[in-house]
Amino acid sequence: MKKILLVIALLASVNVFGAQIHWAASYKEALALSKKEKKPVMFVMTKSDCKYCKLLKSTTFKDPKIIAKLNKDFVNYMVTTDEEGATVPYMLAVYTKGFPTIWFLDEHGQALFQPIGGYMQAKNFADALDVVTKTYKEYFSTHGKKGK
Repeated sequence: MKKILLVIALLASVNVFGAQIHWAASYKEALALSKKEKKPVMFVMTKSDCKYCKLLKSTTFKDPKIIAKLNKDFVNYMVTTDEEGATVPYMLAVYTKGFPTIWFLDEHGQALFQPIGGYMQAKNFADALDVVTKTYKEYFSTHGKKGK
């Protein structure tokens, strides 16, 4: 009986703690996956000492609904800009005014929208993701460029 309870507890902890955002290992990989999977890139720029970056990571990016949406509809990439070896495309760096900043990009690295600047709670972020997903699908179905 104890073994059965232990197995159930372990399985439950995997479901609760195992869900996490799938992050691409590099910007180049994110763009390649975007093209292959026909999904936009969510490109997150943070700084290691940023209070709101930490809040975004510890709340919004831990929300199960956000995790599910991001893993289903986006290729995700995050860079901590003040870490050694961190690189950010020039145009994104120039137009970033603060942290965190979240860009939505096509498979060529072109911005699809103005970036989201600052912390956003999960409910509002989920709404923003719905708009990005819908707009991305409509644009590329109309213009016939998706995946090219």
